[in-house]
Amino acid sequence: MKKIYSLIAVFLVLISLNLQAYSQNEVDEIFGNEANTQESTTPSEQNDENSSDIFSEETGFNIEDDTWMDKYFLIERINLLLVLKSHAKDLGITLEQMEQIKSFYDDYHPEMVKKAKLASKDEEELKTLILRGGNPKKIKELVVNIAKLKAELTIYNIKMVRVIQNTLTREQYERLLTYYEKSII
Repeated sequence: MKKIYSLIAVFLVLISLNLQAYSQNEVDEIFGNEANTQESTTPSEQNDENSSDIFSEETGFNIEDDTWMDKYFLIERINLLLVLKSHAKDLGITLEQMEQIKSFYDDYHPEMVKKAKLASKDEEELKTLILRGGNPKKIKELVVNIAKLKAELTIYNIKMVRVIQNTLTREQYERLLTYYEKSII
């Protein structure tokens, strides 16, 4: 039992150290900046007509169902993209706004999927080692790696929220939060 408590303590320390490895600029970018949301503007009629088609094959922005990886974050995942997809037309999301969000998504989503799959694989291996009396050194190695992967996924999630927050107008973002809060109740 003491070994498990020791592993948990190591896990928590490593998460803390992993977050310290990010540069101050990255930390400021993630946590320190106030929302730089744009002033409220009314989208053009052309964009209103297209906003329901923003998440389509034609625009190249298809959000895949990746809820399977929700359990691989340090905290409950804040998935604003699914809510944004459901309410894009009502929010008046412009194609220009979606291009900005899509750019981040295209860059980071494949990396997030990769890390979540690695965490899943490592968790299965860890479970087996724990149940079968596996090597403590290997167990510790897996715990550390899982902690690192979950911390990195959480950082990506925070960055995604910031991209959405900084891309939408204040009014759009506030309405998005209202929809999000209703979706988690």
